[in-house]
Amino acid sequence: MTHGCATGHTCQTARMSDISPARVGVLIDWLDADGNYDEHILPVLEMVAEDYVARGIVERPVEFVVRAVQGLPKGTFRAVRDAYRELVEEDCVVVFGPQVSENGIALAPFIEATQVPTITLAGSESMLNEYSFALPSGSLDEEPIIMARVAALDGATSVAIAFEDAAIGHEYLRSARRACANEGLRITGEAAIPQLEADKLAAVEALHAANPDALMHVGFGLGLVGVNTALATLGWDPPRYTTTAFEFATTSDWWRHELAGWIGLDQWDERNQLAQEFLTAYEARSGKRADYFFPLVCFDIGRVLMLGLSQARPLTGPGVKDSLERIKMLPASCGAPGTRIRFGRFIRQGWMGSEFLVARRVLPDASAVVMHGTIEGLVPPFAG
Repeated sequence: MTHGCATGHTCQTARMSDISPARVGVLIDWLDADGNYDEHILPVLEMVAEDYVARGIVERPVEFVVRAVQGLPKGTFRAVRDAYRELVEEDCVVVFGPQVSENGIALAPFIEATQVPTITLAGSESMLNEYSFALPSGSLDEEPIIMARVAALDGATSVAIAFEDAAIGHEYLRSARRACANEGLRITGEAAIPQLEADKLAAVEALHAANPDALMHVGFGLGLVGVNTALATLGWDPPRYTTTAFEFATTSDWWRHELAGWIGLDQWDERNQLAQEFLTAYEARSGKRADYFFPLVCFDIGRVLMLGLSQARPLTGPGVKDSLERIKMLPASCGAPGTRIRFGRFIRQGWMGSEFLVARRVLPDASAVVMHGTIEGLVPPFAG
């Protein structure tokens, strides 16, 4: 589907009426059970585009072209590939997406061949190339470092690891092994679990047998479904840590109950004043308060997209790529205060700061998501 001019009727002035819009692709590769995607994506991108056009930073109208498909792990990569090709054929000069690492890894050669810069949420560095940029919801290499540090600060000396038996699960596992070794955490066992919903009792039972201090999960997140049920069956209630899969807990009551008692990584930090200012402005515009990570991700990426358009000379894929490389020290609404965004000639992962991810936890009764602590372990809980 396509969506009209991001700046609405206000951008259709006489000055712009005969100017072709800059087209921005939005490639959504993760849909919920009802076939929907996050309701805030387009409104936030439109809000940012309207602001940049109104201030004259972007000198032409902006049009968002959306393709929403079910990619891996539930769907197919072909759907993602075909959607990306359609966006390129629609004359998009930059694309936001995909969101899932397995789709991003497979799509990388197509991105490079088309020379249309693409900003992904995927956390695998193996998809990065000259035209693939990343503002990932986490990082397969960095998340285990934070998880292991938090577990050690919580007093753990040993962990058992449940890893999703898929490409990103194995990539996470390699990083987790190194991170645990660096923190002096002994790995008592590793168990492969399905990436999709399935019974987890046998895997959890095997990990429990070695009596570790804590349980660690690494993967996309669907593998977490059923782990709490297995723990309850065994009467085992260890400290348990996961990746940015934890962010599912902020999207629905169902997920929050599925992740009750878990500690995980998130991009939402109440202390970030830029985030609070944006959310207040967005609430005034939309009538909706959206206090969780994804609207902030869209706000940060929206500003990156607009800056990429604003400095592109010429307004082509290669021109936008060069423009993105000139973004430096842009304050981020994601992460702790002080998190910034930058790219460069050989820099494709955009987050700057040791706390672009923070540790949060779901209370055991699933009543709230609260701050667990920073990487230094110094911050008391906040209301979630």
